[in-house]
Amino acid sequence: MFESLLLSKNLFEVILFFSLGYFSRKTKFLPEETSDYLVKFIINIAFPALVIYNIYYLHITKNLLFIIISGWFVIFFSIFISYFIGKLLKLNKPSLATFIMMSTFGNTSFVGFPYLKAFLGEESLKYGVVFDQLASFLPVSLLSGFILAYGSGKKANIDIKKVITFPPFIALIFGFLVAQFPVPKFILNSLKDIGDTVIPLAIFSVGMNLKLSFALFEKRNVFFILLIKMIFVPLLVLTVLKISGINLSIQLKTFMLEISMPPMVLASILVINEKLNKDMAVSAVGIGIIISFITLPFIYYLMESI
Repeated sequence: MFESLLLSKNLFEVILFFSLGYFSRKTKFLPEETSDYLVKFIINIAFPALVIYNIYYLHITKNLLFIIISGWFVIFFSIFISYFIGKLLKLNKPSLATFIMMSTFGNTSFVGFPYLKAFLGEESLKYGVVFDQLASFLPVSLLSGFILAYGSGKKANIDIKKVITFPPFIALIFGFLVAQFPVPKFILNSLKDIGDTVIPLAIFSVGMNLKLSFALFEKRNVFFILLIKMIFVPLLVLTVLKISGINLSIQLKTFMLEISMPPMVLASILVINEKLNKDMAVSAVGIGIIISFITLPFIYYLMESI
């Protein structure tokens, strides 16, 4: 089963698009600014279309509310455990704040959506979209200010305007409003066609942006970041779910994969912007994406077999 999963068509496409993006930059086949244009198209056009389409067909259930609440619980638990381990590693404040940011927030959209489709099929995307916006983007928007302020010694600042004007977040609200009315099929199909470009373009863009500036002196810290983010927390949550006897519905499987994603690119950008530990942040993102080709199939295998 595990071998067939690794060789599945969808997972092969994830690796293929990622590799094409990486080698396009390395060989200078495409100019480096290509990735910037792709990201702008995804964030402002394709991603909102995907959000509206999936929200239209979404049915609010107890399981959906459970994964959103659980997502926030995982965020707070990750902050606590990463703070504790960072203290044991004797990190200074800028490095400790970086450590917490990268151990806590995951790449639930650009990397998450391709994996969701690969492992759980297209239906999981509607739950992934909600989780990404309400249990990933919203927490990083509201909590990162406090974490970064701790690391930089500045006063915490939350930009609410930036949260409510983020195109996918606007699309989320608009999607819930539109879902109350009948919408012609051809409009929904057009939104789906545009939204279908998110996964190949996103993973291609991630590949283009990967730069392995892996500082040797950050090797220990990055190891613990990825251990917490991609192994320890997901396995702990999976163990709790199994002991509780909770049936792993597609919503819960979506939740499990999303909390297992590598560190968030946006979190690394926020760290760099505050001039904290850039090497640790960038290295965690780059190495995290690479080892996700091993850890995520492993988490999925455990979900299906235990």
